Amino acid sequence: MFPNLGIPGLFSFKTVDVITPAVAALLGLGINQGAYTSEVIRAGLLSVDSGQYEAAKSIGMTRLTSLRRIVFPQAMRVIIPPLGNEFIGMVKATSLASVIQFSEILHNAQNIYYANSRVIELLMVAAFWYLVIVSVLTPAQALLERRFSRGVGAAR
Repeated sequence: MFPNLGIPGLFSFKTVDVITPAVAALLGLGINQGAYTSEVIRAGLLSVDSGQYEAAKSIGMTRLTSLRRIVFPQAMRVIIPPLGNEFIGMVKATSLASVIQFSEILHNAQNIYYANSRVIELLMVAAFWYLVIVSVLTPAQALLERRFSRGVGAAR
């Protein structure tokens, strides 16, 4: 038996009513991805030379302004490639949500092949849709990388 959530005597909710498959999938994938994403952003910010922070401070910029106008645009060049790869990996990891009965591509394919016994064909359809989604996201990532790499190496 799962415990009830809430304040005893005032209100309570059944855990299975609050933590639906969609909420569980969102929490599981979001917390996992958040850990990797924060590490990628931290590494990107550390890749910017400390002289950039000092130069911004010397011309009177606040810490937030220097981060927004000087440091973060330089860090994005380092952040975008691994962040794009993590995002594409997360799209593929959504298939794990089918285990908790969350309706996504693989779960829908499973529901159909349980009804008509065409397992291989429907798994190929699901793989095709994942391929389409990743094929759309990959050029978008390349465009972002090109956008943030402007001016790098051009001064040589």
